[in-house]
Amino acid sequence: MEKNVRLRVLYVMELFVEQTDSEKGVTMQEILDWLGEHNLTGERKSIYEDIHALKEFGLDIQYTQSDKTYRLASR
Repeated sequence: MEKNVRLRVLYVMELFVEQTDSEKGVTMQEILDWLGEHNLTGERKSIYEDIHALKEFGLDIQYTQSDKTYRLASR
């Protein structure tokens, strides 16, 4: 596993913890932009895998179809 992949999942987790809650979510594009601001890259498929891994880790990440956002629903 390359360094970028390990850092990417940690930055995705940081984004969920610091900037989302049960009311405010982020779009896939906002996740990709966040990573870009931290000099990391990822494709949508890899971000889906990161989110899945974080959910398996125990984070309550939920997707809302109506506004196409992801959020950390509970802490």
